[in-house]
Amino acid sequence: MSEQSELPDRAETLIVGAGVVGCSTAYHLAKKGSSDVVVVDKGPIPKTGGSTVHAPAGLTQTSPDRTLATIAKETREIYDAAGGWEENGAIEIATTDECWEYLNRRMDQARTNDIDGAELLTPDQVKEHVPIIETEDLIGGFHVPTDGRIDTVSLLDGLKTDAENRGVSFHERTTVTDIETTDGAVETVVTDRGRVRVDDILVAGNIWAPLIGEMVDVPIPLVPCAHQYGVTDSIEALDGWEHDVEQPWVRHWDGDLYFRQHGDGYGIGNYNHDPIIVGSSDIPTLDDAIETEPVYDYVPNQGSRHDPFKQPSSRSFTESDFEDAWREATRLFPDFEGKEIVKGFNGMFSFTPDHMPIMGESPDVDGFWVAAAIWLTHGGGAGRVMADLLEDGETDLDIDDMHITRFGSHAESPSFVHDRAYEVYDTVYDIHHPRGSFQTHRNLCQSPVYRHQKELGAEFYEDAGWERPRWYGANDSLLDDYAVPSRSGWEAQNWSRIEGAEHQAVRDRVGIADRTSETTVTITGEDALPFLQWVFTNDMDLEVGGVAETTMLNERGGVVGYGTVSRVEPDRFRVSFDGGAAGMCQVNRLRKRAPDDSSVTVSDGVSGSCVIGIYGPNARATLESVMHADVSSFPRSTARDTHVKSVPVTAVRDSDTGEDGWELHAPTEYGGNLWNTLWQAGQDHGIVAVGDGALNTLRLEAGQRAYGTDVHAEFTPFQAGLDDLVDFDTEFVGRAALRPTGETDSSVELTCLTLDDRGAVVMDGVPVFDGTRRVGHVTSAGYGYDIDACIAYAYLQPEYTAAGTSVTVEYQNERFDATVRNEPLVNRT
Repeated sequence: MSEQSELPDRAETLIVGAGVVGCSTAYHLAKKGSSDVVVVDKGPIPKTGGSTVHAPAGLTQTSPDRTLATIAKETREIYDAAGGWEENGAIEIATTDECWEYLNRRMDQARTNDIDGAELLTPDQVKEHVPIIETEDLIGGFHVPTDGRIDTVSLLDGLKTDAENRGVSFHERTTVTDIETTDGAVETVVTDRGRVRVDDILVAGNIWAPLIGEMVDVPIPLVPCAHQYGVTDSIEALDGWEHDVEQPWVRHWDGDLYFRQHGDGYGIGNYNHDPIIVGSSDIPTLDDAIETEPVYDYVPNQGSRHDPFKQPSSRSFTESDFEDAWREATRLFPDFEGKEIVKGFNGMFSFTPDHMPIMGESPDVDGFWVAAAIWLTHGGGAGRVMADLLEDGETDLDIDDMHITRFGSHAESPSFVHDRAYEVYDTVYDIHHPRGSFQTHRNLCQSPVYRHQKELGAEFYEDAGWERPRWYGANDSLLDDYAVPSRSGWEAQNWSRIEGAEHQAVRDRVGIADRTSETTVTITGEDALPFLQWVFTNDMDLEVGGVAETTMLNERGGVVGYGTVSRVEPDRFRVSFDGGAAGMCQVNRLRKRAPDDSSVTVSDGVSGSCVIGIYGPNARATLESVMHADVSSFPRSTARDTHVKSVPVTAVRDSDTGEDGWELHAPTEYGGNLWNTLWQAGQDHGIVAVGDGALNTLRLEAGQRAYGTDVHAEFTPFQAGLDDLVDFDTEFVGRAALRPTGETDSSVELTCLTLDDRGAVVMDGVPVFDGTRRVGHVTSAGYGYDIDACIAYAYLQPEYTAAGTSVTVEYQNERFDATVRNEPLVNRT
C-alpha cells in the first residue's frame, strides 16, 4: 500500500511513530490477525528522522533484568527475519578490578538468560578479536559473539513491507495535532491530513511522546538527552577492510565509552560528558532539522549507502564535550592518534527517571497506550509485547517494572523527571548495585514514623519515592549478643552485619517494623464480594474479620498480583500488596477490572494510612498491655477494629516472618503516636526496630514469596508453589488456563535451596547447574541467620525439585554446591 494513500476515517488501532517500536507493533498486530491498523509519522517513512535511524545501531542481549534480556533475544530474531541484522559480536572490557568482577557477573547474567556463546576473554584473546586495541591496562573481556549491528533503514523497510502485506496502512508526513476523548476513553485522533476514529492509539513517538501525552493530560515521564557519537577518518591499520563492520563492538565501562568499526574508521560513543537535556518541545521541526546521512553504515571517504535526509533527533556535534572521551579513546586505541572526527553528531535518546521503558495503557484514559523510551536493542520484542497487550490485554512476560502505571504522582513533576533523567544519563555506564539508590529528589515520601527511624540511626534507601530503612545503626550493640558472618566484595555493599542481628532478635525477642509503604486499598460496594471472587484465586467469601492470602491472574494463568485480603464489613474489604512500583501496578489492575458503575469502589492506595508490624515470640506480650482487643483470643488470619491505647487501628494477625505477629493499620496522623506507644510497651520484652534487610531474610526462611521476583506473570501459582491460594470451587480470571490437579505444562518449579558452604553468600539472578547443564535460575537469595546458611529460591526443572537433590549455583563465575530443602525452613507461627 502506498505511503501517500488516503488516511482512513476509522481504524481499530492507530500507531503514532514509524520507528522500530511502531513498525514492530504494527507487524505483530497484523500477524495476530488485526489488519485494521494505521501507522502515521510526521517524517518520511522509513527515513523518519527519529532515534531509530540516527542510532549507531548496536544490539546487546545481556542484562541483569530477565525480561529485558528475553526481549533483546527476541528482538535479535525479529531483526534477522526482517533483513536488518548483522552478527559481529560485542566485547565488554575491564581495566579495573571492580569492572572485572562486574564482567564475571555479566557472565552470570548471560548464562541465566541463555545468551548463546557468551565467554570471558583474556587480554590477548580480546586483541585477537580487536587487533588495534591496546591491552597493557586490560584485565579481560566479556564476549557475546551473537550480539551485533542493525541496518536500521532496511529493518524499518522490512517490517513495514511485511505489515503492509498483511493489511496495515502507513502514512508519512502526517502529524497528530489533537486527540479527542469521550467518557474517559480515546475516540478520535486529529491529524493535519484528517480525522480518524479509533478504539486505541499507541504512542510510539519516543522523544516526542510527552507532547502526545499532553493532548489527553497523560504525563509520560521521559526527557530526550543528546548523546555524542563521532567517527574517525581512515586508520592505516584498517586498510583493506571490505565491509563496514567486521570487528566486534567494544564497550569500555571504566571510560564511559563504546566503540565500533566503520570500515577503515572507528566510531566512538561517548557518555563521558555532562548530560545534555533537551525538552520535547525544543526538538526542531523536520524543515529546521539537520540534513545528514545515517551513521550506522557510514564509512570514511565513502559515506552511507543512503542519501542525506532530515534528522530532527540529531543535533550538532559539540567538540568541547568530546575532549575527555578523545583522550581516553586514543589511550585505548593508539591508532586514533592524529586522526580527526569526520562525522559527529549529538543524537537524542529518551531517558526515564528509572532508566526503564514506558509501556502499557494509561490508567486515566482508556485506549491510550504508550511504548516509549525503548532502545533499539529491545524495539522488536517490545513491539511483540505491545501487540499482545493491545490485542489480548496481557502478555507472557513480567513488565511491571516497565509499565506506565508504576510511577507515583511525583513522577508527573517536570523537575523530578529532568533531574532523575540527568542522573540516569550521568551514571549510565556506572556499575549499579541492586541495593543502590538514586541520589536526586530524596525524602519525597516519608512514613509518619520517619523521625523515630532517624533517631534510631536508620540507614535509608529509596524505593518508588519512599525512604525505607535497610537497618538501624542503634542496633549495632546487638552484635554483642548475636553472631553474624562477615562478608566482603559485591555482596557486602549496601549491607551491614546489623541486618543479621535484627533478624535473630526477631526470632528471639520482638521486632517493630514500618510497613507503611506497602500498597493498601479498600474495596467497597454492594458487588465488592463477587468482584473480588472473580479477581482473586482464593475464596473471598470470608467471615467478617477473616484474612486470606491470594493471587491475581491474567487469562494465561500468570500471576499478576499477590497480596492479602481482609473482610472488614460485609461489603468492605482491605487489600494489601507489596509497596513501590509493583504495588501501584497491581492496584491499577484491580481498578481496570472493576465495573464502571458504582457497585464497586477501589480507594486510593498508601496515602492516608500507615502500617506498623510487630513480630516475634514476645509480640503478644508487647501488645497485651496496650491493645484493647483480647490478644489471647485473637485467632491467626483474622482482623479486628480496636485501639492501641487511644490510637484507632485495624489489627491483623498476620506475619511473613515465620514468627507470630500483628500488622496494625492506622490513619497516618496517628502513626507517630502508634510507633511510640508500641516502642514503650516493648521495652521490657527486648523490642528492636527492624529494617527491610532483616525482613527480607526472615521471609526467605519462612518460605514467603516476593511479588516481582519469585512470583510474576511468567509463572502460574502452581509453579510458584502457591497451590493453597487457588480455590477451584470459585470462578476467577485465569481459571481456565490452570489444571485443577495443579499440573502444568511448564518445565520449572520454584524451589528452596541452601548453600552447603556455611557463610557463603550469592545474590539474585544467577544460574543453577547440574554439571554443565543449566537447570534453573535464582529469583531471591539471602542469608538465613537462624539456619546459618545462604538461602536461594530458584525456578528449577522438575527432576531437580526433590529435597536432598544436589545442584550448583554460579555466582561471579564461581560454583557453589547447594542442596534442595523442604520449606519453610522456619515456621513458628
